[in-house]
Amino acid sequence: MAEHFAKQGKEYADSRPSYPPQLFQFIASKTPSHDLAWDVATGTGQAAKSLSTLYKNVIATDASEKQLEFATKLPNVRYQHTPSTMSMTELEQMVSPQGTIDLVTIAQALHWLDLSTFYKQVNWVLKKPNGVLAIWCYTSPRVNDAVGALHDKLYSFDAKPYWDSRRELLEDNYRNIDFPFDPVERG
Repeated sequence: MAEHFAKQGKEYADSRPSYPPQLFQFIASKTPSHDLAWDVATGTGQAAKSLSTLYKNVIATDASEKQLEFATKLPNVRYQHTPSTMSMTELEQMVSPQGTIDLVTIAQALHWLDLSTFYKQVNWVLKKPNGVLAIWCYTSPRVNDAVGALHDKLYSFDAKPYWDSRRELLEDNYRNIDFPFDPVERG
């Protein structure tokens, strides 16, 4: 998975959508302290960049070194190449010690991870009792009915055979994932 977008890393960084500031303000409002955030599968760092304005420090990890090359360099963001599967020892060495992270985010990438391993790692690094895990995704944009109909044909019929099957979780907006955490109301 890590190298799916590596060949076009610069183009990916230039064209990947950013997220609204209100999203990060809402998420940050759920953590009482803003010392450290971990952006998992950061890619070229779109979420990490926004988190850096709200948290003292951000660690942004990805299994693709090529993606990380094109991430915006900021003084309070540490980009870290990690293996696609990390042991708990590697997690502590490369990310953070147990119980030290205020916020873990993963934008548009949960479907690439082994959920049981990821959840175990999140539980280990988050501060107790107030650490937060925030997961989000986006799907196809909607312009109008005519453009949508054309897009849907190309996207779901012509392109679908080329997508990894795990992408189905994303297409369902992660509604049917196992989520062993207490949900936070959206306000």
